[in-house]
Amino acid sequence: MKVAIVGAGLTGMSCALELEGYADVVVFEKNDVGGLASSYCTESYCIEKFYHHCFKGDKELIELAKNLGLKITWRIARTGYAFDGKIYPLNTPIEILKYPHLSLLDKIKLAVFTLKSRRRDYTREDNRGVVDGIKEELGEEILNKFFMPLLRAKFGEYYKEVSYAWLLARVAIRSNRKLSGEELGYVRRGFHELIVRMSEGLNVRNEEVKKIEKIGGKFEVNGERFDVVVYTAPLPTLDEKIKKAAGIPDIKYQSSVCALIGAKESVTEDIYWTNVADSKVFGAIIEHTHFMPFEDYGEHVIYLASYSAPNGWLFNKSNDELRKLYLKEVSRFGLSDKDVNWIVIFKAKYSGPIYEKGYLGKITPYRTKLKGFYVAGMTSPPNYPERSMNGSIKAGIEVARAVKEDLS
Repeated sequence: MKVAIVGAGLTGMSCALELEGYADVVVFEKNDVGGLASSYCTESYCIEKFYHHCFKGDKELIELAKNLGLKITWRIARTGYAFDGKIYPLNTPIEILKYPHLSLLDKIKLAVFTLKSRRRDYTREDNRGVVDGIKEELGEEILNKFFMPLLRAKFGEYYKEVSYAWLLARVAIRSNRKLSGEELGYVRRGFHELIVRMSEGLNVRNEEVKKIEKIGGKFEVNGERFDVVVYTAPLPTLDEKIKKAAGIPDIKYQSSVCALIGAKESVTEDIYWTNVADSKVFGAIIEHTHFMPFEDYGEHVIYLASYSAPNGWLFNKSNDELRKLYLKEVSRFGLSDKDVNWIVIFKAKYSGPIYEKGYLGKITPYRTKLKGFYVAGMTSPPNYPERSMNGSIKAGIEVARAVKEDLS
């Protein structure tokens, strides 16, 4: 049995590991092994190109790390909200009460909304727009002063198309927090080691898949014959002929642009994640060295995270333009050019799906209408309502089990 896996991200490699001993597996990857979880390495350390952390409920990731001999460190991560150039911590009840840009009544409404979200059947709201849902349930003030900046930061110009079901489901799974903040996990000195250990022993080819054809009962991938193909790369990169034959729906994707900075100074005193309400450039400041020890890096490590459309203005600016843009914008929060040791820009054209109205009907099953052709990754069931490392690993394991079940 010969299996081709397209994409050596967490889903592709998890699938390959699950198929070990069952099939002859070849993994194709045109970029860096690890996909969105790949790392940038300085002379002193490696750090993910795009911010990463995990959660206490990430069963598959935690088990995988343990099996690979890696330990996950758990820390309380403090969050904040930037409004009019000022950053407010929003973790403890007192900090939330002190936040000046929402009334006490609106804060109570938000608290009740959060508690109720845990018990709601979000699937009933899949065809309702998130803007309409918030406006009707919470009012214009909460929509405009709290949610709208977050939606624009996360989905860019697509925010109006997002389903209310996504917001309800996301609030429900992320509302289990401690009073001092949310407990998050990380492998000390980076998930780079996880990627390295996962890929050891796998047949990973640094090769772009240019053509997939079904000939008879077999598949040809770049001219080589396989019994099965598991496609874990972004669906917009899949050949339209194969996509149509497999019955895969059209799903809109967004792009990610991230500035990774090594700096002498930090932006805040102790906040890990700051949502930014009033920036047209980035939607979040993630200060990694307020999560993991500064001593592991010898400098402050900071992400400035943005989402764009694949054809959007931000994604299509040059890296030189983006470096200048990000540095100018972050200076509003006190980080000046002289504080910055280095800055690099990373882009992912198709970093994840837009959870648009009706998206629940587009979540892709592992098996497709094209016999022997499977899909797994960002649009698989474990990656809703939140894209995560664990969701990607789980999707890889589950699609491999589907392959084994079908061919046993």
